[in-house]
Amino acid sequence: MRSTKKKLFPAGFWRVAAIAGLLVLQAEVAQGQAEENYNGRVADTSDWGKWKRNCSDMVNEFGKETFMNCASSAFTSRPFHFLAQTVVPGSAVGGGGRYAPDVNRGRWQNEIVATSVVTIRQFWFAELKFAGERSIRADWNKSGESLGLNVYARNRSLPSMPFYGLGPNTNVNNSVRFSQRDTVAGIEMTSPFPEVSWLSFGGKFEGMWPNIGDVSANNVVSIQQQYTEQTAPGLTSQPPMVHEQISLNPHARLFEPFEIDYKIAYNLYQDTSTGHFSFRRFEANLEHHYYPQRDKRGRARLDSEFLFRWRYSVSDTSAANAVPFYLQETLGGSDIENQPTLRAFRDYRFRGPNLMMVQVEYDRRLCQECKPCGQGTLRTVCTHLGLLVAYDAGKVALRKSDLDFSGMRQSFGGGFAIYLADRVVFRVAVALGGGEGAHPYFGIADFLQ
Repeated sequence: MRSTKKKLFPAGFWRVAAIAGLLVLQAEVAQGQAEENYNGRVADTSDWGKWKRNCSDMVNEFGKETFMNCASSAFTSRPFHFLAQTVVPGSAVGGGGRYAPDVNRGRWQNEIVATSVVTIRQFWFAELKFAGERSIRADWNKSGESLGLNVYARNRSLPSMPFYGLGPNTNVNNSVRFSQRDTVAGIEMTSPFPEVSWLSFGGKFEGMWPNIGDVSANNVVSIQQQYTEQTAPGLTSQPPMVHEQISLNPHARLFEPFEIDYKIAYNLYQDTSTGHFSFRRFEANLEHHYYPQRDKRGRARLDSEFLFRWRYSVSDTSAANAVPFYLQETLGGSDIENQPTLRAFRDYRFRGPNLMMVQVEYDRRLCQECKPCGQGTLRTVCTHLGLLVAYDAGKVALRKSDLDFSGMRQSFGGGFAIYLADRVVFRVAVALGGGEGAHPYFGIADFLQ
């Protein structure tokens, strides 16, 4: 007879708790490195000697401090370190490594970055990337920002992804599964805008080779059993695509406690085979940051923040064309880029070619420093643990004309966050308000991008 006793913690809680502890471990050393190198890269970009010494000390004299030093080196050292990371929401946590040697030349600061991660649910990600930055010393560069260049090739395998149907009114109980594998290769550039200190612009050109398949597993309904090409466009064929993007990035600290960071982009997706899946997409992601507290020097504390975000994305096709379901926008939990959306719902819960979302979130680290505390667990928790509360509202639509503020799904909740320096890298929250019960939310910062 099956026990009806409820579990105290949701499924996967202890795995997530272990990763939270690991991120705190990484944060302790990574924050020190960030403070040491805040003026730019140092001449010696290899930490292997320090890694070897720390782990040698642990072998010779095992203790809490020596173990922490060895483990921290393993996850933060240059040019190679291990990774603990998800691939996409629902992939569970996995492990891998990153090798990123510097290949600087003149005014260019360059890296060749090789990354690979495999999760316990057999999701995997592999990427080879050249990342370069070139300083621009010219009168027209009012912002002082650098020219950026990325050339990349990546492959991602997602063996089991949920699909609830298209549109804003799907049933949570009618979920099916599909597998997705995509290869992407391209080039991306960013540059400061001439004579304007608060604006940069960029462009991207990439090839995409998607592949969608069924899922063969016990107690799983595969997508082909319930959906067709008409109800899930792109299900039967996935032609190669060319993706072109131009973008503007207005960003400015308007005054000390208030900052804006916008990204406005126009995208063109071209089906290189039949042309049936060619479409255009306009997207705007507008973030407003308000820092209500100041440090002893009167500067805004970046670890105490109100975030106001508005996201708007609309797709357009000719009469005979369709947007593939695997390239449509999603709301619920986190999206495929690991960004939080409607946290009271499951990941990818709502899917459609058009989206509008509003978010308000407050994050606050418990303390910047703990003077009475010595080195150890108490100080680590104090300086890296924070609290958060959030409200989300949004909707997807099959037609652009249906995007309005009526009938928006809503979510609210709170929890705690883990900080790396002033940045939130891990969130655990419980969200309500979706009408589908209390939903635990786990969000890990995407270090793969």
